[in-house]
Amino acid sequence: MSETMHFILEVAMCVFAICMLLAFSRAVKGPRYTDRIVAINMIGTMTTATICILAVYLNESALIDVSLVYTLLSFLAVVVMCHVVTLHHKGRLLFLSKKDQKENEEEAKEECQ
Repeated sequence: MSETMHFILEVAMCVFAICMLLAFSRAVKGPRYTDRIVAINMIGTMTTATICILAVYLNESALIDVSLVYTLLSFLAVVVMCHVVTLHHKGRLLFLSKKDQKENEEEAKEECQ
């Protein structure tokens, strides 16, 4: 592979690393759950792309398989997080505080009336 191609791949990996750091800051800051979930999904996607670039850079086809497995696990993690957030907003999680449970019960009673 030519030196120019190596340079382009290195620059691409550096850009993805910077973008992952920015997405990580968004995942930490929030302010909403949806922002965090999208940021974590972006991190997973950029990590997959970085692994694929690394596979081309090192000429290792086994890294493509690693990338596919990582993509599936990342997708599953995002689906689980979405499910947990959905249950939390509906008030069906078991680990809600007593105060939250009472408020949810009162809201449910008001909706029924």
